[in-house]
Amino acid sequence: MNEPKYWKISDFVEELRKNLDIPNIHINTVDGWFKRLENDRIHYINRTVETNEKIYDELDLKIAIFIKKKREDKWALGAISRELTNFTGLRPFPIKEEKPTPYVDNIEALKNQITAEVKKTFAELAATQMEELKNQYNQLLTTLPKQQSLEEQRTKRFEELMLQKKIERKLEEDAEKIWSELPETERLKKVGFFRKEIDFEKKSQFIRNYKNDHFESYLKSEMGLEI
Repeated sequence: MNEPKYWKISDFVEELRKNLDIPNIHINTVDGWFKRLENDRIHYINRTVETNEKIYDELDLKIAIFIKKKREDKWALGAISRELTNFTGLRPFPIKEEKPTPYVDNIEALKNQITAEVKKTFAELAATQMEELKNQYNQLLTTLPKQQSLEEQRTKRFEELMLQKKIERKLEEDAEKIWSELPETERLKKVGFFRKEIDFEKKSQFIRNYKNDHFESYLKSEMGLEI
């Protein structure tokens, strides 16, 4: 029969890394998970009798693996805590013996003690949240597009210019063809009483309008986009 395994927090996190094959799980993150579970009275962490130091076992490891996988699936910690009761048995909190309330004759000392406890709790929560924010920031950095080199930017700009020139040539050719098929009454103008010639001003305006009206559709066609 295998002996039960117990770990202190640093060894526990190392064991978690081995099980998940993820080297960058921070100790503050894991510690924060279990502090939240205890603060919400969901799951208790065992302590040593001598020093009251937290000791983690295989049940805690099972819970940590579950939390990590759910976090990777973008679950909020509150939702994970609620789901834990359906996932596995949780360790109840020990029943405390009720002790008579000591007489307090120094209110100022009691205030100082409470203030110190509150500051300590806030510091622990801040460290956990800061680590989570750091991880989210690092994940965001990996999703950002890679910045192009100067050479890549020049190549892209050249390709864009060449594409623009190609489209403009095609538009002009098509406009010329359509213009040539128009009735003479639209293409020609009278010069004197007996002669007619091409109305170049009207032709230029026709080609400009055609290019402006159809540039977008030609560009989409060249890029294989839906029109």
